[in-house]
Amino acid sequence: MERSTTRRCGGGKLVKVTVRAQGRTIEDIRITGDFFTHPEGTIEALEGKLVGMGRGQIGGAVRGVLGGGNLVIGFNADELILMIEECLR
Repeated sequence: MERSTTRRCGGGKLVKVTVRAQGRTIEDIRITGDFFTHPEGTIEALEGKLVGMGRGQIGGAVRGVLGGGNLVIGFNADELILMIEECLR
């Protein structure tokens, strides 16, 4: 199953999450939008980490990557977690 959701997050930026899942396990995920991250590759690293994870593991993974000294402008970890979980429902 593939689902996506798009939102204007609290940081004012548009964020789109597309998840392909088998049951509630992520097989592929794409996080796109008009937000900014530093260093480059932060989102790609997060996407790679989320593949193979189930719904209960998402929060820790997102907070671990985004809270690890990486700068994100446009959304916060909680907003992204909510969007990913919405795609897995």
